[in-house]
Amino acid sequence: MAGCGQVWSSNGTPPSTRQPTLPLLGYTLVPPSLTPSLWPVYTPTPLLTSEGSGLGPALYLTVIGPTCYETPVSSLICLGQVRNTLGVPVEHVTVGVQLLDRNGTPLAQGETFLSRVVLPAGLVGPYRVLFERIPEGYAGAYGFVKSGQVATDAGVRYAELELRQLSGTFVMDQYQVALSVVNKSRYPVEHVSVTMTLLDRDGNVTGFRQVYLEAGQRLKPGESLALTMKVIPQGPNTVGFDAFAEGRLVRNN
Repeated sequence: MAGCGQVWSSNGTPPSTRQPTLPLLGYTLVPPSLTPSLWPVYTPTPLLTSEGSGLGPALYLTVIGPTCYETPVSSLICLGQVRNTLGVPVEHVTVGVQLLDRNGTPLAQGETFLSRVVLPAGLVGPYRVLFERIPEGYAGAYGFVKSGQVATDAGVRYAELELRQLSGTFVMDQYQVALSVVNKSRYPVEHVSVTMTLLDRDGNVTGFRQVYLEAGQRLKPGESLALTMKVIPQGPNTVGFDAFAEGRLVRNN
């Protein structure tokens, strides 16, 4: 099925420093492949604030998932998202994942950076933790935020980018989307990355991919760049995706 049948809108009112997100939904199903883990967890986690923010320590991010999939080489890939329920953007978010037995005893732990440099208020960003082997007795996984801080002056440092969808379809075993990235800022932008997250009907992450423009490549104000992203779902029943773009402003030109 080409294209998308419905648009998802993110909850909450984002601040003026947000990076625009274009969530899109398609209804093509893929054959079941890998079995997800038990116990997806939605956990409020304390957020470490930046020095002098004045917002206090009782701030929270919400961890969605993880959902874990066994790979053909007997490793385990755990995917999920973090939602920013605050009224301000956050950055430098690190996520931990514990593998648990059926009694909830930790068997292994891994950590990663959130695959989003700045997480605007009310929006989500994906994470991925890879375990090289599956520990004996593994029955489920638990996700939590290890650290993060309030993003100060995000609008000064990061560009306002817009994503426009050109087309989307399943090609063999992967979802392929043609996108156009538009620089809506007053300055050039560099270090541009585009991330696409695949989702099932319950909002579980079934796969994601992040691509970067070539080093030194910039987008001038108002300039657009077309690109095609291909993502292979790790899990079954992928029905849609969420995509966003990020980049740093160049103010010395």
